[in-house]
Amino acid sequence: MEQLTNLKAIFHSKRANIYYLERCRVMQKDGRVLYLTEGKVDKQYWNIPIANTTVILLGNGTSITQAAMRMLASAGVLV
Repeated sequence: MEQLTNLKAIFHSKRANIYYLERCRVMQKDGRVLYLTEGKVDKQYWNIPIANTTVILLGNGTSITQAAMRMLASAGVLV
């Protein structure tokens, strides 16, 4: 958790990313937050750069794990 203390170094006014996620799973894996989309054939993982993210909006069919919420809260990301 010590490595997460520097994530609040970027002010919210300078952060660039706002994400709207639908029909996916948000989770924490290997010390990073990512979301998983499932197709008919394969699964795709996408990284969320939490140090430069202001807000994550969760739409229909989206779930989020408690570990991901903890990381997002420690980085100052609004969900």
